[in-house]
Amino acid sequence: MKNSFKKSMVLLFIAMMGFTMINCPGKKKDDTALFLGLAALLNQPEYTVVLTGTLRGADTLPMKDGKVTVSGAYLSGGQTSISDFTTCATAGAPPANGTVDGEFTILFKVSALSGTLTFTPNDAASASNANACSGAVPATTYILDLPASDYTNATGAPGTLAVNLNLDDRTNTNQISLSGNSGYSITVKAIRVFVKGEYPIVNPTVGETVCDGGRLFGSPAIKTGSITGSETWSGGILLQGTVSVESGATITVTPGTAIFGQRGSSLFFKQGAKLVSNGTAADPICWSSAAALGSRFPGDWGGLVVIGTSGASRSSNTEGTTPTGYGGAIGSDVENLNMSYNIIEFAGNEVAPGDELNNLSIYSSKSVLNFVQVHRGLDDGIEAWGGSGTWSNLLATGGLDDDFDLDEAFTGTMTNLIGHKYPSSCGGSFSTDPHGFEMDGTDVTSGSGSSCNSGSLSRCTNPTITNVTLIGAGISGGQGMRLREGFAGTINRAIIYGFGDAAAVSTSTSGTY
Repeated sequence: MKNSFKKSMVLLFIAMMGFTMINCPGKKKDDTALFLGLAALLNQPEYTVVLTGTLRGADTLPMKDGKVTVSGAYLSGGQTSISDFTTCATAGAPPANGTVDGEFTILFKVSALSGTLTFTPNDAASASNANACSGAVPATTYILDLPASDYTNATGAPGTLAVNLNLDDRTNTNQISLSGNSGYSITVKAIRVFVKGEYPIVNPTVGETVCDGGRLFGSPAIKTGSITGSETWSGGILLQGTVSVESGATITVTPGTAIFGQRGSSLFFKQGAKLVSNGTAADPICWSSAAALGSRFPGDWGGLVVIGTSGASRSSNTEGTTPTGYGGAIGSDVENLNMSYNIIEFAGNEVAPGDELNNLSIYSSKSVLNFVQVHRGLDDGIEAWGGSGTWSNLLATGGLDDDFDLDEAFTGTMTNLIGHKYPSSCGGSFSTDPHGFEMDGTDVTSGSGSSCNSGSLSRCTNPTITNVTLIGAGISGGQGMRLREGFAGTINRAIIYGFGDAAAVSTSTSGTY
């Protein structure tokens, strides 16, 4: 009881000191109404509606050569008009002669549950029954093979699309109806409604709960200095300073574990050491900042650094407070990083001007990554120098430099990747070139020869990358993909949107290939 009373008095004293040290203006001004009005403005409701329908002509048959547009003041979120083209079919092989689906999908945002939009249909001027449908990649949607500029014929008079959202029955197709139309009609096939601020998934906060320490009890285990023997980590772990796992030691992290790095801390796995960190969807593993909730920020700590013996196009030193050698010829080439269902966030502190760690730094390692998110890093989300990897289902969110960075003869496969830049209003200063992908082929500073096929490693950066979505935030200098220095990889099925500079750039840098 006495201890509880003493703790309460200490907290009260700290709070009182905080109030007395605030630099308040001499004359008090009551801005309560202003702040309430601003809060109300910033917390306006917003509803996202996904409407899927079929456009039909005057003969009531679905139209394969149609384009639909919705517009009006009822739209919110900066939207003024939204358009989509109808399809020939929605699944399987191209449709047989005479079979047309006419499906369109419109996604729009509104700030009220009820309102009206103008619905305008068009068809293609040069369309005819002889026009063929062509398959998109992957082959699940088939469209009429005509340029977008050809859709100039008015199908009929614009109609009124009435929207009456029912949040208790969000998939009911009766929430949207069309009136005032002539020469065409629509069939509403599906409606989905999402509310801003709500999670549309069943278990949305399991990762947040782990990262916030909500599952932990008692004091964390503190890790400092060198770790020379194998250990199993569970519960809560606190990193202080530069923690080095020495050769021969394996750190095994159990599902649901939360590791927090104090400001300036980092975790290095030296050559011959290994990290096995496999969580589950229900019990992910989180690596986060030790700062208080609400004050965590990009660059709070140094993140993970893993160094292997799988070679790089040069021999050099890692970044960080204690640079460590890596690279050169392939050594034992053993897997030393295996990670699944992990979240790594708020890392990448700058240890010297231009010398920043990343959320996850991988040097000359043979690595396996699956279901890994890197979040809000000051520098890159994941960067690899040489080595090889089998990576799948990776998510990079809110980083301030590159989402994914591959250098110095990295090889392997990367499948199902998403990079999502956040707007500058989320906080933090972007680098001068915040790309989605930055991929460098090799480096000649080690005298590795005049091409990617010479030198001790005999290769360039040459991964196979499949299924990529990169979403930018219009940041100056940022490109979707920057490929340079002899990059020789293969990229299949990539969507790149919203970057301040070009979607993809291939270039050369003096002194490299």
